[in-house]
Formats: sequence, C-alpha cells, structure tokens
Amino acid sequence: MLHKHRTAPKLLSGLLALERRLPRHHEKYKFITDELHNTRAGYSGELEYDRYMKEVRTDFPHAILHDLSLHHEGVYFQIDSLFISPESIIISEIKNRADKIIVTANPTQFLQVKDKGVSQLFRSPIAEVDRKVQFLQKWLGRRNINIPVKGIIVFAYNNQMQIEGEPTMPIYTSYEAPTFFRSLIPGKEILRERDISRIAKELARSHSEYNPYPLVTHYKIQPQTLKKGVFCSTCTVPSIMIWTARRWECRLCGKRKSDSHMATIEEWFMLMPHKLTNQAFCEFTGITDRHTAKRLLARSKLKQHGIGRGSYYELIH
Repeated sequence: MLHKHRTAPKLLSGLLALERRLPRHHEKYKFITDELHNTRAGYSGELEYDRYMKEVRTDFPHAILHDLSLHHEGVYFQIDSLFISPESIIISEIKNRADKIIVTANPTQFLQVKDKGVSQLFRSPIAEVDRKVQFLQKWLGRRNINIPVKGIIVFAYNNQMQIEGEPTMPIYTSYEAPTFFRSLIPGKEILRERDISRIAKELARSHSEYNPYPLVTHYKIQPQTLKKGVFCSTCTVPSIMIWTARRWECRLCGKRKSDSHMATIEEWFMLMPHKLTNQAFCEFTGITDRHTAKRLLARSKLKQHGIGRGSYYELIH
C-alpha cells in the first residue's frame, strides 16, 4: 500500500527561476544550468521508478513511501523510496545515469561509460545507502522499533549493465524492481499489518521537506546580479511585462493579465535573502508607484507584519 507520494522538489522550482534570472555571462550560469539539468533528470528518474512500483502486488502486508526526508540527532537524511515488509525495511537508492554502467567488486567501483568509450568514475551509491541504513536504524531505535534495514540500488532506466564480481548490495533497474519486491518471501514475522501501517504513518508524519531557499545564499550569488522584472508566462523566451492600465502587459506578445506579479513574488521567496518590503517589491518588479505596489501586495497571498516603512510581507503557507 502506498503511504506517501513523491512531489516535485523545491530545488527544481527554485533552479528554474534562478536560471531565468541569472545573466548568461554570469560566472555561475553554466553551473546552475547543470544543476537544473541534473535535478530535473533525477526527479524524472524517480518518477519512472514510481511508475513501475505501481505494479507491486504481494501476498503479505507492506507499505511503500516515496521521497522521505528525516531528521536524527542534528542530521537530515533523504531516502528515495522505502518498502516495509513484515521482516525488514528496504531502502531503494535511485540513480539516473545514462549509458553503460560497469560495477566492479574488491574494490567496489561504479563506472559510467559514455560515448566513444570514455569512462567516468562516480561515487558509490552503496556507500550512500549504508549511511542511510545506519541513520534509519537509529531513527527507528529511538522509537523502539527493531527490524533489519537493508538497501538496494536502482538505476532508473534500462541501462546496459556489466557487473563484475559480487557487489555487497543488490542492483536492479526500475523495470526489475517490482519483480524483486513481489518475489520476497518473508520468513520471521517481526511486524504485523497494523505495525507496518503505524510505522508508515509515523514516517510520513516525520517527513520534513528539504528547503534550499533562498538560492542566492545557497549558491553564493550576489542578489543584485539577478535580472529584475515580471516575466510573461506565455512567451517561450523570457519577456518582461510592464504595469499599465491596471494590468501587466507583455511587450513581446501583447498578453495582458492582472496577477502576473504573483509568480514573481513566489520567485522572490525562492531566491532572495531579504525581507519583502514595498520598496523591494517595486525594485524587483519594476513598478514605479509605491501606492500601486501596496495595493498589489495587499491583494496577494501574503501576511503583512508591521506598519509604515518598517512593514514587510511573508507568504501564507
């Protein structure tokens, strides 16, 4: 039974906004575009895994949770997917790697073979899972839950795989993962159905989504280097809108809307490290009249703190 769905990571939304507002000549532009590509690809691979996991049907009670972020003793650890069975809990570490993958044992190494035979060594996901297994065991132990925790590595797509030796952790593709879970034959019943449900609900309640905002602080980018303005949501290329006749109007396609600034406000809270004041709103959107800005802010989904020049706004969650 599925107890937690996967949602798009906050980082993805923030990177989309940051890429659009970062000038192409900025020294970190390529790094940000690479971050965006990797984040988007990673999320796409996780969704591919989730799609196949819908096929899982078992004769024993189980729980599935996707995308967990947990906290234990000052450390946050993220789990791509979790499967709870009567005798164990299994962590799936999902990797979105294209091309051919070679896995060697003694020592354990993961190689990605790209075009023209060029190979690139990447960090062992087995070591990543071992770390998460330890943290999850401690998290469970604090709640008096004693059950073996294991891990598997899942490559999101049907890569050409070459496994040399005997890896210390099972390795599958997303296509193979449902067969692995369906074939499990629980031996000793440590958890009954109600126990599995209780633990799954506790895990879901304890989930704390990773929040990387504000991104200019996260990536050490000067806020003043970002492009200002309200972008048109219709145009495929970034186009700045202007406020005229109580509407936002795109200078490129002519589209007119009254609420285009709402997306810009959301971007402010994704990107900027300062409080959103009337003056900051004017500077970020290009509005020249502070009274117009005040009216727009008052009609937005914001909570105002203070009055007069010292007032500022926060998003209502």
